[in-house]
Amino acid sequence: MKVAIVCEGRLAGEDAQVYEHFARRIVPGAAVKAFPQGTKPELFANAGDVAKTLFASGYCRVLIIWDIEPRWGKPDGELQDRQDLQVSLTNAGVDAHPCLYLVAIHKELEAWLLADGSALSAVLSRPAHPVTIKDNKKADTEANPKKKLEQLFEKHNVPFGPQPAQGAYQPKLAAVRIAEKVPANFGQLGKLKSFQQFGRSLTQAC
Repeated sequence: MKVAIVCEGRLAGEDAQVYEHFARRIVPGAAVKAFPQGTKPELFANAGDVAKTLFASGYCRVLIIWDIEPRWGKPDGELQDRQDLQVSLTNAGVDAHPCLYLVAIHKELEAWLLADGSALSAVLSRPAHPVTIKDNKKADTEANPKKKLEQLFEKHNVPFGPQPAQGAYQPKLAAVRIAEKVPANFGQLGKLKSFQQFGRSLTQAC
């Protein structure tokens, strides 16, 4: 099975890395590839044509994933985002494709990384500085998940590179490391509705 993930961000960015990692864990036999489109407005503008091209080139399942935040000047909410995205999908003629799935993350990717305390503890800990982070049962309602991660890395001064970056959250380096430490059963992350939707999009018949 060939699975395409159309998302925000850039090639080799944290979005692509994290989505590919989790998708390969959920469907180990699948060939998974992410196709980042840049900003959220760019993703919404390109999504239909990109999905159409991917289906035509042999991908049997296409997921379009985006963060609810930031709003980019739009009214609040997933419903508005889906309405905006629908224009691109309809214009490309893929809006009714049975193997096209839409996954909105509340409120952004970093909410997934904040959910499981054991994963964060493993990444933030060092031999001389063990760290214990509790599960975040409301990670998908955090006002600013990325800021929360930045504060955790600053607090524990995690070395992720040379000064002055040392101790700061660097998404391209840290995000996939957190994802890799999420337990096999996905722990608290597996209880988030958006992650459950992500899993269904990869496994349900279409």
